[in-house]
Amino acid sequence: MMGIMSKLIGDSIMVLAKPMKKNERIDQFITKIRNAAGLEVVSSIKASRIVIKALSQNRIVGILIDQRAKRSEGVWADFFGKKAPTTPGLAVLAMKTGAPVVPVFMVRDGFGKHRLIAQNPLELVRTGDIKKDVEANTQLFNHTLESMIRQYPDQWFWVHRRWRGKKRSINDEKPSSEKK
Repeated sequence: MMGIMSKLIGDSIMVLAKPMKKNERIDQFITKIRNAAGLEVVSSIKASRIVIKALSQNRIVGILIDQRAKRSEGVWADFFGKKAPTTPGLAVLAMKTGAPVVPVFMVRDGFGKHRLIAQNPLELVRTGDIKKDVEANTQLFNHTLESMIRQYPDQWFWVHRRWRGKKRSINDEKPSSEKK
């Protein structure tokens, strides 16, 4: 539904989307729907330069932040009381470009009615320690999303293993429930 906003503002909105490698037909189908709504869909893989160029042109870029990051690439940030591998991409881009991060949510408001909620831009953490700032800002984004989900829990649909834990090393002891 938020894709339709591009039609209302009269300018395409760029959105990052992770390609669905396991089912290219579904990926093409969803991309076609997004394009018809007026969205410019860009693969999230190596999209930094494209996004930075769009932001330099004052374009709107939509990034979904509830996607599970690869363990090796993600920041382990708290999400509903558990650590979850979270993409640091939004924090890195916002800190690098100075572009505001504006949380935007679409909620159902009765039958056939929807309400767009655009919050104030988030105040990013900038201490000068890039690694810690990326972690703190990624945590801020997770808390912002979590807050909205708590307000509208029936409207968050997630089918992936968001909290799949870190791989244990051989030396890690198994929890007592796993011991034989």
